[in-house]
Amino acid sequence: MHWKRCDYRIESLRLTIEGLEKSIVELEKKLKEIEWYDGIWFLEEVEPIIGLSFIALQNYINSSIYDRFETLNNQYEKYKIGKLVNDAKRTEIELIIGIANYFKHRDDENDLRKGTSSILLDCGLKINKEIDITESPIIKGLELLTEKWDLSDLIIIIDKWRENLWIEIKKH
Repeated sequence: MHWKRCDYRIESLRLTIEGLEKSIVELEKKLKEIEWYDGIWFLEEVEPIIGLSFIALQNYINSSIYDRFETLNNQYEKYKIGKLVNDAKRTEIELIIGIANYFKHRDDENDLRKGTSSILLDCGLKINKEIDITESPIIKGLELLTEKWDLSDLIIIIDKWRENLWIEIKKH
């Protein structure tokens, strides 16, 4: 077994995601405790936390590709390994990458890169700059990946994907 197959990255990712989940729980408390704090306020405050989780996942995914191949050449092909999102022609990993890139670049003056916008549109997500928070591709994308908004479900997805990354090469 290759020494990098042992996943030394997953624990720090879990800790990061757990911290972000605790932040979401704190915001959920505000829904109950503050009269004027409604679902829209909650979504506005929770969206960046969810966006950060997708960036952490993206980093893990790309680092896993590097662990396996010692390069990021053809990384887009590696994103195609795994389960498709609903009826879309995109994988869960592609959607995670697309959401992370959207979160990082949504406020740029230029349009999103074609790869990012294609992934999000293929998954039925809206990406225009004037989008209402209730239609945010970050929020809606999370709902495509986990109905319960459970960020630890995303760790399960990428953990399975990482194992398939190691198995996939043996098939060729």
